[in-house]
Amino acid sequence: MLKSRFLTKWKTITVMLVFIGIGSFFLYVGIANVWDECELIHKGETVGGFIIDAWEDAEEADSGGVVWSHGAIYTYQLPDGRNFEGELHGEGRLKPEFRYLSEPYPVEVTYLPTNPGVSRITKDLPDSILGSLRKQVFPYGFLSALFVFLGFYLLWGLMRELRNPHENTYAS
Repeated sequence: MLKSRFLTKWKTITVMLVFIGIGSFFLYVGIANVWDECELIHKGETVGGFIIDAWEDAEEADSGGVVWSHGAIYTYQLPDGRNFEGELHGEGRLKPEFRYLSEPYPVEVTYLPTNPGVSRITKDLPDSILGSLRKQVFPYGFLSALFVFLGFYLLWGLMRELRNPHENTYAS
C-alpha cells in the first residue's frame, strides 16, 4: 500500500513537471518569435533576395479533406557581401508562381543588422507589433496557460493529499 502511494505521487509529480515544461516551451516559442518580429519591424534593414526553393505538402484531415502546408528557402546578401539563407513555413496552398519554380524569384528580405541570421521576407512581416502579438502570443499564450494550469492543478491536488493523506481513502 505504501509503495503504491509512493509510486502514484511520483507519477503525479512527473506528469506535473511535463505539463509545466510543455507550457513553458509554448511560452518561449511565442515570445521568441514575437521578439524577433518586433525587432525586425523597428530595427530591420531591407535588402534584395531570392526564393530559391519552394514546396507544399498535403495531409489528410480528420474530416476527410486535405490540409495544406508550404515552405520556402530564400537567400539574401548583405551590403558587405556576406550571404545568408532563411526558411519560411506557412499553412495553406503555395502561391501559384512558386509551385513550379524554375529560376530564383526576387523578393525583399528584412534582416537585423546586429544579427543578420534573423530575417523574414518583408511581405510576411506584420504591419505592427499588435499584428505580431495576435499571430503568435495569443495562440501560444493560450496553450502555455492551459498546460501550466494543468501542471499546477496536479501540484495543488498532490499538496492537498500530502496534508490529508487519509481523506480520500476508505476503511477496509
